[in-house]
Amino acid sequence: MYQDLEITEYIASGYNPVIIENVIPQIDHGKYPVKVIEGDTVLVQADIFSNGINSLAARIFFKHENEDKWQETYLKPIGNDRWEGQFVVDRTGSFQYFIKAWIDPIATWQTEITRKVHQYISFKDLLSTGRTLLENMAKQASKEDKALIKEAVRIFKDEKRADEAGQMAMSFRFTEWLNRYPDMSLSARTADFGIISYSKNVEFSSWYTMFPRSAADKAGSHGTFQDVISLLPRIANMGFDVLHFPPIHPIGLNKRKGKNGGKKVERNDPGSPYAIGDLSGGHYTIHSELGNIEDFQNLVCEARALDIEIALDLALQFSPEHPWVVAHPDWFEKLSRDPADGIILPNSSQPDFLQIIIDQSNWVEIKDAVLEIINIWIGWGLRIIRIVQPDFHPVGWWQQIIREVNKSNPQVLFYAGTVTRPKVMNYLAKSGFALSDSYFMWRNSGYELQQYINEIAYSEQKAFFRPIFRVNSPDINPYNLQSGHEPQQIIRFFLAATLAGCYEIYGPVFEQLVYEALPGKEEYWNAEKYEIRNWDWEKETKITYLITMINKIRRENQALQQTNRIHTCAVQNDQILSYFKGHDNGNRILCVVNLNAHQRQAGMVQVPLHLINKNHDEIFIAHDLITGARYHWKGEWNYVELDPHILPFHLLRIEDYHGEYH
Repeated sequence: MYQDLEITEYIASGYNPVIIENVIPQIDHGKYPVKVIEGDTVLVQADIFSNGINSLAARIFFKHENEDKWQETYLKPIGNDRWEGQFVVDRTGSFQYFIKAWIDPIATWQTEITRKVHQYISFKDLLSTGRTLLENMAKQASKEDKALIKEAVRIFKDEKRADEAGQMAMSFRFTEWLNRYPDMSLSARTADFGIISYSKNVEFSSWYTMFPRSAADKAGSHGTFQDVISLLPRIANMGFDVLHFPPIHPIGLNKRKGKNGGKKVERNDPGSPYAIGDLSGGHYTIHSELGNIEDFQNLVCEARALDIEIALDLALQFSPEHPWVVAHPDWFEKLSRDPADGIILPNSSQPDFLQIIIDQSNWVEIKDAVLEIINIWIGWGLRIIRIVQPDFHPVGWWQQIIREVNKSNPQVLFYAGTVTRPKVMNYLAKSGFALSDSYFMWRNSGYELQQYINEIAYSEQKAFFRPIFRVNSPDINPYNLQSGHEPQQIIRFFLAATLAGCYEIYGPVFEQLVYEALPGKEEYWNAEKYEIRNWDWEKETKITYLITMINKIRRENQALQQTNRIHTCAVQNDQILSYFKGHDNGNRILCVVNLNAHQRQAGMVQVPLHLINKNHDEIFIAHDLITGARYHWKGEWNYVELDPHILPFHLLRIEDYHGEYH
């Protein structure tokens, strides 16, 4: 019920001596679409061969989902029966492509007559065959070409004009006819392969997470959407283009949690936004103290005017008072009731929300209900929806929801907000989630970071997995940040912002060096999830300054605007990590990071000369984009020294040396 139909890999019937295999790009023999960005060039390769020495021809046929007519482009042989071609995805949405290859009798004949002409061997025996091939070609030719081809037939019939016929067979015009009117009677065709093209922010975006209820600048006040609007210029000036919110709906009273998720609840404890729903409404409703729907729509518009998109969590977590729990108790975990206490939640930890249970009997009904939520949110102006823990529900179920939404709203992006087993995360990414959470928070050593980025950039994941590197989150205070040591915070931020095209910080907490954790846990002490915080929004720290500067550098350097084109560099010190990123426009960035937040580290870094187009004896400039320093480097190995108490990294743009010394 939840699975896609299997697709036969290659379509062929009867006698067909043409073989097409090992096609890229594709995922699971075409079961899932390959992810690209609008404007990308899609490089297509395949092994194409046949028996004997017949000449082959091959083309890529491709079209957007809104087009009826297939466009086509050529594949060219690149050696060892490998063929290559490309096409450009010029818009967002779904594309399909397939490869068609055929034995080309005209090209085979042309190759043979060319060989004989060049070797001064009589080719009169080939003229009759050529005449027949031309006559067949004329049947499908345009009116203009048909007249010219018929004239060529007359030349081929006249033995006295054999030399003229031989020259014509090798001419550019003849090759044009061959390409324009191919004989595909002996052909093979692959299945259709999917390509899904996303907007640029799937590859490059900077996310700032905050709780709107903590946006007020007055202590003790509940924040509103209007308060968030007043913060937008600050967030935009820091260089963020996605502002991410936890749920903004009414919060249940029954089983509400107190500070740090405790059972003791004070009168003013606001509860967790993830315990969604009360008597006033659920996922269709906005928390009354934040504002109303019009206020939220105004926030979305004001943010978009500053090139910021609002992203909102969709959590299928329901307080006992949520309207769905009342109307559809059979959708939820089995409940018991006590007349004095209403609905009792089912396990001893007493969570403040219920999980919805999807099974064979209700999956269509719940799917339609969730689609209604999403469509209402799209009406509010939302374009990015983060699904909280989608792995708790059937992946195929989410796949159907995403397909139905994107069919009419291709601009809407879904983010899989879960860190779970690798195969599950990959399957979610294949199944339609444009963005995925990552393991970055738990990759600390140079070896771990190199292994992880190489896995994303160079394994099959590069075709479907678009990660967001989160530094911290409302749910996770990672152990690597719990010291509160500022250089360590800076190192983790720099790694996220330069390793990945998309990164995220839980903003005010990270900026203001909040680090206290619940003992032995990766959770914040006095977590904002359970209480309202009043932040000093005027405060700017060293971290705020570096965030602003690095986001500006990211926007100005296209090499940093993606994740997959990365090369890790050898360093003669395992406490230092170095990596190179390049772009087709010549932008070249080298990052060098001291992973030891407490001690100065030094060593020789191996610069990938083949990627910067330099010789071993050639001088080039390593321009530090933070300090403005310009280092004159030469050859592969160059010296770096980084003091974490001053700046634990180099962000270097590689520039050509023109003889100047400064």
